[in-house]
Amino acid sequence: MDRLQILILSQDSNLALQDLGIVGYHFRSDSARALELLERRHFDGIFLTAMTWLALREVLTKIRTGPSNRLSPVIAILNGMTELRAIQNCGANFNVCKPVSSGTIKAQLNQALDAMQREHRRYFRYTVSLPLFVGAEKDDLTAARLINVSAEGLAVRLSRSLKLEGAASLRFDLPSIEPYRMEAKGEVAWADAEGQIGIKLSHMSEEARRRYGE
Repeated sequence: MDRLQILILSQDSNLALQDLGIVGYHFRSDSARALELLERRHFDGIFLTAMTWLALREVLTKIRTGPSNRLSPVIAILNGMTELRAIQNCGANFNVCKPVSSGTIKAQLNQALDAMQREHRRYFRYTVSLPLFVGAEKDDLTAARLINVSAEGLAVRLSRSLKLEGAASLRFDLPSIEPYRMEAKGEVAWADAEGQIGIKLSHMSEEARRRYGE
């Protein structure tokens, strides 16, 4: 299994997920520091526990409206059914009510891990360096450089003279024994001052999507 990036927000310093087979997680006991971290980096899964329901609802709302973890699976460990009703529409994917045992959490974790793995594959970027043609119109493409790919998008380094926003068409060859010409459409999701842009893929043929995912 790929190494998952998991954040635990809890005021219980004794909470340890090593017993559940989770390693390499990030622990925060302060909501403000946790939210600052969630703003600037992505996590494959998030555990929330040992919090008041008001704080829990605030954190969930900010996670689901933030830039990095809107789709990340969240497990909330709650004090009872009252808290469950209070946060049920706030975006937690998995809820566990106290008292909990290691077995109870493991049962939820088995379901959550599948979701976390899917999120990891969706978000994970693979570094590449391939020539690519990109532009606003299919018949007016400019040479650029493909620098990383993920399941749902890719990052491109543009020439200094090219500015691109909104809809984008792109074309590049997938390297293999028999190279395959990829043609796709997408939307520019972000751009930086260094001439790099991120494109969220929105349309390609079924054959192209199958080969892109391999």
